[in-house]
Amino acid sequence: MEKHHLTPDNFDREGGVRHILRYEHGFGHDDLERAKGVVLKGIEHVEYKTKTTSGMGAHHFDTAMKYFKENPEGKAEWKKIPEHQRPHVEAALKQHFGISEPEQAAA
Repeated sequence: MEKHHLTPDNFDREGGVRHILRYEHGFGHDDLERAKGVVLKGIEHVEYKTKTTSGMGAHHFDTAMKYFKENPEGKAEWKKIPEHQRPHVEAALKQHFGISEPEQAAA
């Protein structure tokens, strides 16, 4: 897993989440800005829950996604991203952190 944290300052960094969303998922400027705003709210939540100011690390990914999918405030934020784009944002975060999907067992 990726060791560096995602912060409001490095979301836009070359090769960062913005780059992944733009060039690998085809997000336009408005979509990128919307996704950035939502992800930054997730980072704020993680920092609040963990009592830190170092952003969000790979080990915080589940905390952020739980916030977006279960917490009423987080759900409201997550719904700002169109439904068809949400999996792309989640995938970009996983890619940034080096989180891979578990292999499916062959039937």
